[in-house]
Amino acid sequence: MSTLHVRVRVSGEEYALPVADVLEVAELGEIAPVPGATNAVLGVRNLRGRVLPVVDLASVFGLPRAEAPGRVVVAERGGSTAGLAVDSVAGVEQLPEASQEVDSPHLVGAALADGSLIGVVNVDSVLEALDGTPVP
Repeated sequence: MSTLHVRVRVSGEEYALPVADVLEVAELGEIAPVPGATNAVLGVRNLRGRVLPVVDLASVFGLPRAEAPGRVVVAERGGSTAGLAVDSVAGVEQLPEASQEVDSPHLVGAALADGSLIGVVNVDSVLEALDGTPVP
């Protein structure tokens, strides 16, 4: 069985987010730093009058930043909303069910597509990284 995902690149690696958790994709825009925020939080940005925290997925995954992020994927889960900074967005497509086990709380698994292993993001876990509070 396959499911619809948004494919993104983060520090040269391929990841996917379930479409059900994605509200939109936007340019990164101007980010205002937030004093005292965790290292994973780049800051906040104004998205059509709404203050949106922006999380650097590379930092959450413990990856070195290969290039400055260029896009933000706005994700929502359990009433929490945040922008996830990524290098680029490859598109929306069907992926096989994540079957490979991975050693990361921020991934639900990995799927093999087009000869590449794609990490499937656990949006709940990433949003928890904002403040350490579990998302209901």
